[in-house]
Amino acid sequence: MLEEKSEFNPDNTGILLISHGSRLPIASETITRLAEMYGQETDLKVGVAYMEIHEPNIPDALDILVKDTNIDTVIAVPVFLSHGMHTTRDIPKILRLKDEDSDEVSHHHSHEDHNEGSHHHSHDLEKINFDGKIIYTEPLGADPLVLEIIKKRVENALNQ
Repeated sequence: MLEEKSEFNPDNTGILLISHGSRLPIASETITRLAEMYGQETDLKVGVAYMEIHEPNIPDALDILVKDTNIDTVIAVPVFLSHGMHTTRDIPKILRLKDEDSDEVSHHHSHEDHNEGSHHHSHDLEKINFDGKIIYTEPLGADPLVLEIIKKRVENALNQ
């Protein structure tokens, strides 16, 4: 017997690509272009957020993504090569996937039972205002597709 999966509905699911942010315009142009390319290949609404420096920040980007939609599930993708402090600590705290005092990150989390008042301090990173489900993915990692990009860059360099 097949395992029953929850019904996937593109009308209520959004994608949020999260980048570091940079003072250099090319960084935001790159992530925006990736989001546009992804948006052309999917029926899902795709948004972009930045950890720091560039706008929109993660809470604002999430507000933009879900505004005037039925989106109740967001897949948050850290567009980072590997884990670091932002992907393991800062972003999960902003997404309310991690308590202030915990090192545990929940990759599948619903905010329906979350107590809004818990662990909020004025010096903390701004947190999201979203009560739906957030699925937080791994960063890009040592993926064979990333290796293909590296090989392509080396090949281009050798052919110059």
